[in-house]
Amino acid sequence: MKWVAAIILFVLNGQAMAASMPARPMRVMSLKICTDALLLDLVPPARIASVTFMSHEPAALRFWPQAAQVAVNHGSAEEILATRPDLILTDPYMPASMRALLAKSGVRVLDVPPAETFEQIRAVTRMVARALGETARGEALIARMDADLAVVKARRPAKPIRVAEWGNGGYVPGAGGLFGAMLDAAGGVSIVKSGMGYYDVESLIAADPDVLVYGDTYRGTASLRTDQDNHPALMKRYAGRRILYAPLYGCGVPAAAQVTRRLQADLLKAMQR
Repeated sequence: MKWVAAIILFVLNGQAMAASMPARPMRVMSLKICTDALLLDLVPPARIASVTFMSHEPAALRFWPQAAQVAVNHGSAEEILATRPDLILTDPYMPASMRALLAKSGVRVLDVPPAETFEQIRAVTRMVARALGETARGEALIARMDADLAVVKARRPAKPIRVAEWGNGGYVPGAGGLFGAMLDAAGGVSIVKSGMGYYDVESLIAADPDVLVYGDTYRGTASLRTDQDNHPALMKRYAGRRILYAPLYGCGVPAAAQVTRRLQADLLKAMQR
């Protein structure tokens, strides 16, 4: 309940700040990958001063190719002061020293809380859209999200699919969080009830999930972690039942509904193996 109250407070604070901003900020700077995604969905590149360097990574560009037209930043105070944006989008966890510096400079900052449910995605999208003077665009994104979720709901399997989001060094998250919301919508259920569970290869096989979803963002890098991911016993047992795109659902933005549709389609396909 405390976490829910904090989210509501962040949203209300954001709404109050948005009400005092110019109707259409024209030089907006984003300091976090998830605020990048919202910004890129809500305004054209010409109104974006910069996004984080992570939005130029190939995985991000597949979803938001327009980011290639926008300058990047690394979140430094020097970059912010040199860019002189009329609005900064960030999360509530900015270091106090940075926040104090920006307050002295007069730069407007909008704290965007992380969204971990689709209801929170609606609230955060409306908050940011209002700050950008793009309420109609925000509602269009929410409508598209809800349409995708309606398709997902109609295709939910009668029996929940047991899933292990595995690959983060052996850790498997339980219910809750953004992935939990997406998995629940898609008709899946984590093998871990709550919190975080640890599974080596042997205990994972003993737990016997229906499908493995890989949450490791380092799959393209040689390491002991990727050796574990590709263990021969898992490759054989879960041939055709491994979903490998987990890094795509890291942000609570309307596009999460599209990823949920893809997740559901892959889960249903895996269960036909």
